[in-house]
Amino acid sequence: MALTTLKSLDAEIKQLEAQKKLVEKRDGEVPKALAVLQRYAKVLTTAQRRQVAKLIGGTIDVKPVRAAKSAAGLLKGRKLGKVAAKYRLPSGETWAGRGLTPKAFTTWAKSAEGKAWSLANSGAKFPPADSAVKKAPTKAVKKASKAMPARKVIKKSPKKDARKAVKKA
Repeated sequence: MALTTLKSLDAEIKQLEAQKKLVEKRDGEVPKALAVLQRYAKVLTTAQRRQVAKLIGGTIDVKPVRAAKSAAGLLKGRKLGKVAAKYRLPSGETWAGRGLTPKAFTTWAKSAEGKAWSLANSGAKFPPADSAVKKAPTKAVKKASKAMPARKVIKKSPKKDARKAVKKA
């Protein structure tokens, strides 16, 4: 063997030994890194898990694990389809009568028009959707205004108007 080949082999051996030391050092740090990842795995978002997977060079299945649903649980989230409107406001908004009352309906019921309608149609919550919306008669509006003491209705009497006309003449 030539002297140059021995020198090149020695240099290669030294380089391989240096790589071996680096690998051994890395192998000692990997369990520490894994322990840190396991500690924080519960709080990582799916995007962060994907970033870790890219760094590692693998893929991670990030679908959440779900518990098996019971028979009652299957019916709970099932979609039933659209239901025909049961109530319709004069503004055109509709409600099927299921779930919480929409805000538009509650505000309408608290308004003067809604109170007048409920006085004229006792026993009904809101105007039905299948028939034409009936306007409340004027008597019901006057009754509703009397029921609210905060608003005063000032009526002019015809006698006073007649007296003023006589005095001017």
